[in-house]
Amino acid sequence: MLQAFRDNLKGTMAIIIVGLMIVPFALFGVDSLFLQDNSAGKAADVNGVAIAETDLTRAIRVQKQQLLERLGDQAPADLLSDEQLRGPVLTRLLQRELLRQAAENGSMAVSDASLDQLIKNTPQFQQDGRFNADLYLQLLRNMGYSPVTYKKLLTQDLLVNQHATGLSNSAFATAGDIDSLSALTQQTRSFYYLTLPYGSAANNVAVSEDEITAYYSDNSDSFRTTEQVSLDYIELSLDGIAETTDVDPEAVRAQYQQEVANFESAIQRQAAHILIEYGDGAEDKLAQAQQRLAEGEVFEAVAAELSDDLGSSELGGDLGMTDGNTFPEAFETALAQLEVDQVSAPVETDAGTHIIKLLAKEEAQPPSFESAQSRIQESLAQAAAESVFIELLEELPEAAYNAENLMDVADSLGLEAITSQPFSRIGGAGILSNNQVIAAAFSGEVLEEGLASEVIELSDNHVVVVKLNKHMPSALMPLEDVRDEVVLDLTKIKVTEQLTLRAQEIVKKLESGQSLQATAEAEGLEWQVSADTPRGQGQVNRELMTRIFELPKPVGASAVNTVLPVANGDVLVAQLTVVKAGTLPPMDDAQKRAISQRLAQELANSELAIYQSMLNDKASVEIY
Repeated sequence: MLQAFRDNLKGTMAIIIVGLMIVPFALFGVDSLFLQDNSAGKAADVNGVAIAETDLTRAIRVQKQQLLERLGDQAPADLLSDEQLRGPVLTRLLQRELLRQAAENGSMAVSDASLDQLIKNTPQFQQDGRFNADLYLQLLRNMGYSPVTYKKLLTQDLLVNQHATGLSNSAFATAGDIDSLSALTQQTRSFYYLTLPYGSAANNVAVSEDEITAYYSDNSDSFRTTEQVSLDYIELSLDGIAETTDVDPEAVRAQYQQEVANFESAIQRQAAHILIEYGDGAEDKLAQAQQRLAEGEVFEAVAAELSDDLGSSELGGDLGMTDGNTFPEAFETALAQLEVDQVSAPVETDAGTHIIKLLAKEEAQPPSFESAQSRIQESLAQAAAESVFIELLEELPEAAYNAENLMDVADSLGLEAITSQPFSRIGGAGILSNNQVIAAAFSGEVLEEGLASEVIELSDNHVVVVKLNKHMPSALMPLEDVRDEVVLDLTKIKVTEQLTLRAQEIVKKLESGQSLQATAEAEGLEWQVSADTPRGQGQVNRELMTRIFELPKPVGASAVNTVLPVANGDVLVAQLTVVKAGTLPPMDDAQKRAISQRLAQELANSELAIYQSMLNDKASVEIY
């Protein structure tokens, strides 16, 4: 109901209320403040105010549901666990309580009159456009509230969000802020760099057997197989049953005949009109239109000049197609009696007097048996499969419970049990990529106890039951199987060490005053220069660009040098020479305002986070 409440409110008050209500509703649902069971104990205490365990449990449940709605089957199973969600959700509850307390300590309040007005203007509490007290009380009872607790909920939500919104709205961006932001984001840097290549150095590196054995032993965790399971599973779907359901051709023919018998020919008529609205001079105007038509003047020309329907007059009175339900009854009745290009006598409706012309008529025909056969067959198969699906769905849980194997279960139900290929905790192909299936496969019930899972609902008409076929724990791979990988790792380590030492020697030369160009040429290395380079430059190695923009600005004529091993094994030596502050490109006033507003919002978010951190630092919080 409250979701619809947010969707249907209109106007300025609606915008304010929606903004205020979204955060607490998204965090923990509408019933979390007043349906507490204090006997369940406390989850936390904030400055002497308790957050009940039931509140936290309820908030976790809502958060989990929101993740499922947002991510669907792709929601990671571990992300949905209560243990994983408990910490972040409790943190948000603590932050909200601190904001509520700060609002009350600041003497913020919400008047009863404004609350009453909000409630009266809520569409869900209205009937025929007016507030209905009986409906209001009924809906509150359905949600588990009394008028007092409901108003208290609204009051606290308004206070919390009004406080946060007030803080955020106080932020603004000055011209200096924009200049500073521009100088940083549009900054360019000029630099030189040379490359110490991995390939040529790797050709000169040797790795001994002792080194291989020691590295393999010291890094054994890196050479373990991934834990995997193979499952037996029974997949039950309505579509699957329908695909194997035979349909009697005579039943298809009979269904087609029934559809033809029930087919009502739908006639589409294209209408045009000349509308004379009621009022002074209407009779004279109508008579003029009739006379001009009687004299043979083109209907479209008369409509364009005399019709009071501004929407159609420019189109010669054309109103488009109707199936008999578009226009007033008197209009439709008169139109149905016309032949194509025939013009009616005057027709009275609430809008005025119409002179109607039928421009065209289209009559639909029932489809042929050949075109309808496949659709009817699928429909009959689906209908027949529904009862079978429901029956099997009722039998499957009991049949699979404590079953020795799913093959016998499948045989008893006339289904097929499938043995999957091994897959890891990141999933496999098909339904094995479903996070619910992955979670079940590696659950204690299936993996450790060897039981069949509960029926897993993949969709309304698609379920699966899984049982462990084989478990392949993580194991250390033999050295001979990973020898090449070990040698590659050791080679890269040795090459990186050698190249880094050489790069550091080069940096010493640069710091002594030798130019990078001369150093590179003396060393027989490739060098490059990149002038006035912006942050988003895509032609330079991304790792190098990140490092260059992390370096401090050179002081005076001194350059800033750095050594950087990169992912491909090369080691780079870079020299930052010039940093130029950036400026925004020419913009109109609207673009400038947009940047100012965006920056103000960023500042607001930052200031609110700082304020929240200050409240946290001063608070007395105890978590149970």
